[in-house]
Amino acid sequence: MEETTNIRQQINDKQAFIKSIIKLSNGIKYNKSYEIVEVDDYIDGHVAYKYHKIVREPIVNSSIEYIAVRVRSIKEVNARYAYTLHLSKLNEYKSLYEESRLTEVVHSNLMAIGQAYDVYEFDKVEMDMFPRYDEELDYCLSEIKSVLPKIKVERIRLLAEADNAITRVLNDILPLVDLAKSDKEIVTFINKALLNRTPRELNKENGTRFINRKGKSYYVSKDKMKLKRNQFIAQKVLEIDFLNLNKHQKEFAERLLLEVQAEFDNGLTDNFIFDEDGYISGINKRHFAERMELKESNFKNTLARIQAKYQDYKN
Repeated sequence: MEETTNIRQQINDKQAFIKSIIKLSNGIKYNKSYEIVEVDDYIDGHVAYKYHKIVREPIVNSSIEYIAVRVRSIKEVNARYAYTLHLSKLNEYKSLYEESRLTEVVHSNLMAIGQAYDVYEFDKVEMDMFPRYDEELDYCLSEIKSVLPKIKVERIRLLAEADNAITRVLNDILPLVDLAKSDKEIVTFINKALLNRTPRELNKENGTRFINRKGKSYYVSKDKMKLKRNQFIAQKVLEIDFLNLNKHQKEFAERLLLEVQAEFDNGLTDNFIFDEDGYISGINKRHFAERMELKESNFKNTLARIQAKYQDYKN
C-alpha cells in the first residue's frame, strides 16, 4: 500500500513525476545475454542468416521502475537509428569464410566468453578480454570504434527526441489515471499508453514510423525508407503470380496491385509495412480491403489463397 501511495503522490505532482521517470529510465540496469535468431529467406524458406540478439533483463525494485523500464525501452528503440546511420558504410565485412556484419563478429566473440554489450558500449570491449588474439575481431572492433564517437552523439540526440515525445504523452495521460486502482493497474495503464502513443508523437515530429511485427519492434525514419519507384514492385512484395489463378482471383489481384502501386507512387506510405532496412515488406490489409470495398476477412482469405498458389508454384 505504501508503494501505491507513493505512485499517487508523485502523479499528483505531474511535472515532478515525469522528471523522475525520465531520470529513473536513464539509470535502469540490466542483466544482458545473447540469443541467436534465425531469419528465413522469404523465397525458399531456408535460413538466410543468423544474428545475435541481446536479451535484457531489467533489475527492478519498485512498481515505478516498471514505468521507467518501458520508457527506457522506447528510447532505446528510437536510438537504434544511430547505429544504422554510422555503421552503414562499415556494416559489411568479408571474412575468409563468410560475409558477416562487423557488429556480429564482435557479438559472437563476446557471447563465447559469456559477456554481452550493446554497440554503444563497445568502447569498453578490449582485445585482452578474449582468451586469444583474433585478427578479424581486432579489425571489426577497430572499425566500429572509429565511428563510435559519432554514434554516441547521434544516440544522445535520439534519446532526447524520445524524451520529448514521452514527456508530451505523459502530460496527456497522467490526468486520466484512476488513482483508486492498485499500483499494478496504474503501471499497466501508463505503460500501455506509452507504448501506443509515443510512436505517434515521434511520427508527428520527424516522420518516423513505428513497426511492431512478428515479435520485433523498431522504428524506420523517413529518410531511411526506400521510396523510389524502381525499388518497389507491388507484385513481388505481395507474392502474386497470375499463373494458375482463376478469373475471380485474377480480377482481385489486378485491382489490388493497382491500388497498392498507386498509393506508393503518390507517396502515401502510412499503410505500408517496412523492414528494418527501409524496404517495404507488406501492406495494411484492413486499409486496402476498405479501398476495394471488401470485408476484411474476405480480403485476407482471397489474398492468402493467391499467395498459397504462388508458394506452391515456387516450390
